[in-house]
Amino acid sequence: MKTKKIILIIFMLILIQSVSAQTVTLAVEATYPKDQAEFVFEPLKNWLEKKTGVTVQIEIADNYYFYWRSARSNEPEFTLDASHIAAYRMAEKGYQPLARVQENTTFHLISNFEPDEGQSIGEFLVGNRVVTLPSPNLGSVLFDQWFTDLFLQPEKVVTALSWEDVIEQVFAGSADAAIIPSSLFELYPNFASLKESDPFPGLTLLASPNVSVQLQESFKNAVMSIGEDDESFDILAELNSDGFVEVDTNDYKGLAEILTKRMY
Repeated sequence: MKTKKIILIIFMLILIQSVSAQTVTLAVEATYPKDQAEFVFEPLKNWLEKKTGVTVQIEIADNYYFYWRSARSNEPEFTLDASHIAAYRMAEKGYQPLARVQENTTFHLISNFEPDEGQSIGEFLVGNRVVTLPSPNLGSVLFDQWFTDLFLQPEKVVTALSWEDVIEQVFAGSADAAIIPSSLFELYPNFASLKESDPFPGLTLLASPNVSVQLQESFKNAVMSIGEDDESFDILAELNSDGFVEVDTNDYKGLAEILTKRMY
């Protein structure tokens, strides 16, 4: 009996050592330049490493297109994705959703000015510049959905590397309007919201099907515990969230089709 216990203890020690020595990749949504993204996600990286015992490497694409291209071709162990990219990974790659930030996201078409009475948004913005992040960011996707009349269509500008850059272009006058997420719109209430999208689930943590159930649970428990003490406050501040919650996969139905039905 003692021999069996000793063998079990040795097995558990080996298992713990193998997990602690492991290095995993966490790919994140490309809404920041690389140097800024490293700063934004550093608190999350440190928290995950502390709670799980594994080394976490943050993967940051150069821009949104490369982020999407990587989602199609690569399979990192973990991802923190926009809802439609998360839906794609679930549907096409077999990724498992672990948790999501609790806030939904809507997108606002904003401007410093409003249409005249009786004037449509298309008439108001025709020929003007509307800035957002590159395809297939939801801001760019919504632009294509909202402006389908070729004769009443503004110019889509996708040179921004971050949401802060989007806002700066509007302030600088190099763009006349923008499509931005609700978290950013709430920081600039003086902008007029000309149109608002339906809500989308917030950033979603996913695990590759190749990741062990044990490690998946470890990462899930780690993010679900964010916000329980002051030590993790910086994580929530950087993610513009009050915490993580369980995922309802029904909220992601149809979102993958945004990507698979369009030539991005």
